[in-house]
Amino acid sequence: MHEMSYMINFINMAEDAAKKEPEAKISAIEIAVGEMTGLLPEYLEKYFPEASAGTRCAGARLKIDYIPVRVRCNDCQNIYHPDRDHSYRCPSCASNNATLIEGRELELKNISLE
Repeated sequence: MHEMSYMINFINMAEDAAKKEPEAKISAIEIAVGEMTGLLPEYLEKYFPEASAGTRCAGARLKIDYIPVRVRCNDCQNIYHPDRDHSYRCPSCASNNATLIEGRELELKNISLE
């Protein structure tokens, strides 16, 4: 249920960002969630109405950009999604020498006001 605490944090950030226009209603929130965060988009969506109740975000649309893990092989430069089937090794050269390039994101990307 840690998704609820993250959702509350996103709502607080959105409200802080919208302070310059105190009369405006927040109509949409867009967040990016990387696969490595362990947060599940379906639970974030589930908790959003409860977390936003009584706030300027109540009734807003939630858009979640789910970012899968992608790594770059440091040996052959192949970009891939590591998986257990290949023991997390590069599917092109079998190296396990890779650098994470996406998948840790956790950010409030945008808010829309009316």
